[in-house]
Amino acid sequence: MLFTQFKNDKQTYVTSWNIGLVLMGLGTFLVSLKGNIPRILYYDLSNTFGIVSYVYTYYASQYLLGKKYSFVKIGFEALLIAIIAYGLLYLLENTSNLQLQPAFVAFVGASFSLVTGLAFYKFYKLRQTPFSLALSVTFFITSLIWFCRFVSILVLGVGYAYDGGAINIVTFMALLVFGTIRFMFFVALVTSLEWSKKEDLITENYLMKIQLANQNTIKTEMQFLETLNSLAKARDGETGNHILRTQHYVKLLAQRLRSSGIYLDQISEEYINALFNSAPLHDIGKIGIPDSILLKKGPLTEEEWTIMKNHSLIGESVMDSAKMDIGAGSKIVEIAIKIAGGHHEKWDGSGYPRGLSGQDIPLEARIMALADMYDALVSERPYKKAWTHEKALAEIITKRGNHFDPAVVDAFIAEQEAFREVASNFKDD
Repeated sequence: MLFTQFKNDKQTYVTSWNIGLVLMGLGTFLVSLKGNIPRILYYDLSNTFGIVSYVYTYYASQYLLGKKYSFVKIGFEALLIAIIAYGLLYLLENTSNLQLQPAFVAFVGASFSLVTGLAFYKFYKLRQTPFSLALSVTFFITSLIWFCRFVSILVLGVGYAYDGGAINIVTFMALLVFGTIRFMFFVALVTSLEWSKKEDLITENYLMKIQLANQNTIKTEMQFLETLNSLAKARDGETGNHILRTQHYVKLLAQRLRSSGIYLDQISEEYINALFNSAPLHDIGKIGIPDSILLKKGPLTEEEWTIMKNHSLIGESVMDSAKMDIGAGSKIVEIAIKIAGGHHEKWDGSGYPRGLSGQDIPLEARIMALADMYDALVSERPYKKAWTHEKALAEIITKRGNHFDPAVVDAFIAEQEAFREVASNFKDD
């Protein structure tokens, strides 16, 4: 039955158990021939087969515990034990006290059942598989039955099983019942383990598919955002270094806020990475501003400035459309929407496009606002020279609590040397 049910799985513990069953079956077959074959065969050899079957059953438990043995090694040990057992049975048969022969068989049965039961109990402690606990209990009970038989042979002289008597009948009927139960529990255990492996494979396959899908989504997302970023740079005229600088500025600010214990409910490692990747898209809305305004060398008129302000809402709309193309679960796109639409809002409510104030302004937009202004101040533009770091620092401090979130300004002050280093490392050519 075991060979048929699990022939495709080729588990070593099943094979070892099966060999034990075959040997036990051969021993039982020889006993059934009592009267037709010599005693040395129907008793000595049959019990030798039984003892060797215990060896293979024990090794089945060891295989389950993860120990590795070659069948050659087990076969050699089994052969050695068979020779010893057969020799002892033969010697005991020729002593004056024949009771020692069945007592020896009972002692070996009790010992092997006990150590095998302990092994299955150890497996239960490792895997918490209910059938392994039930299996270990049947081995312990079998060991107890063999021990009772051992004592009854030495003390009461009940003799061989075929001598009859109530004790012999009860003990061997009990051994038969628990042997059957043990087999059923082993089949159930193997079945549960195989199903568990199949479920693990199904789960692993499912997780691999999810991981692959996520990787493809991330790849598509990044390619899409790079395209938008390139489009934004082409229209805005900003350098690639501006993008790199502002990316590092927002990362420095977010990391400082987190290490200071501020906005911990929002700032996580995932958040910081998404903020870093979405920062280049803060002015994506400028793709919707006419060249006559966007590329104008002189100051803008009031009407032109009103149009220019629309780039925040345009950028928000562009990124909102991107969310539909990439997927609603994109953290980068969600942050990019908030940055594009809110990085010109001011803490005191005097900014645009919605006039939001305080913490109604998205955190990512408040961080981006400071990073963007600092870079604009310390960078040279056609209409202005670059400010020194100290002058930019002083300017931003004056805007603490009116233009900028005070906590973000404090983070900037703490990271000012790192800002200076980023500005130097990614200087425009």
